[in-house]
Amino acid sequence: MTWSNTQPSSPAVTEPAELVSGALDGVLHQFVVEPWFGALVVLLVATAVVRRIPGLVHGRRRRDPQRCFLRADKRLVLQRAGHRCEHHSVFGRRCTATDDLQADHVHPHSRGGATSVDNGQALCPRHNTRKAARVPWDWELRRLAQQRAGYFPPGTSTVVVHH
Repeated sequence: MTWSNTQPSSPAVTEPAELVSGALDGVLHQFVVEPWFGALVVLLVATAVVRRIPGLVHGRRRRDPQRCFLRADKRLVLQRAGHRCEHHSVFGRRCTATDDLQADHVHPHSRGGATSVDNGQALCPRHNTRKAARVPWDWELRRLAQQRAGYFPPGTSTVVVHH
């Protein structure tokens, strides 16, 4: 058996379009010949899209360096809520809890929400735990603003700052 060091001649690729076309042909060939390759590409694209969704939904803001409300801010959040939990049921009934109220971030701190009175709400421990780090939908923010009009002191803004 004789071995040859010469490579079979192939046409030289001189145009960028030919280079791209050749690369695409190779990728398309992989999709047809190796079905797992197509599934892998779909999985990688889906993963990239899902990783970008939180940034699209919650924005790319930096976290407020201060997580806890200042005493004065907490006092103001609780005062404007009438020292009562601001959680409302699906039917619009407000929680009656008045003990151990906590100043909670409407838009969670862990999701970029600011530690400010405008982003604060009074919640009882049960409803604060249940809410966790969930980001409220826009309709929930509008509903909260409407409900606050009934119990916030006159002249106080009821709008929740959407961060």
